[in-house]
Amino acid sequence: MKAYEEIGRKLQKAREEAGLSQEDLAKKMGCTQASLSNYELGKRRLYLSDLQRIGQLLGKPVTYFLEDSEDQSISLNHDQFLKEPLIKDIVEALRDLKLAQRKSVLDYIFWQRNRGK
Repeated sequence: MKAYEEIGRKLQKAREEAGLSQEDLAKKMGCTQASLSNYELGKRRLYLSDLQRIGQLLGKPVTYFLEDSEDQSISLNHDQFLKEPLIKDIVEALRDLKLAQRKSVLDYIFWQRNRGK
């Protein structure tokens, strides 16, 4: 996979994790939806300054887009994983849910994980 395609795939994943449509993120970036689509498909090059801005908008460090495609969750130890801001937010939100609702969240996580395979 070419570097631009890999960055684009990560951009799409981060955007989807943030719950944003291409149109939503494009507006925040100040570009067109078509331009963002080309970035995600690896058809257009993103400069480092663009990646930094996108990272800020999506809550990801610029290294997220530049690192090898090895699964980051594997490289994090348990303590590092629990300190991730998004993980902390998820755990906090789970505290307010009933057991059946927590199971639904877990089912959704498994569905998301398997969807990418």
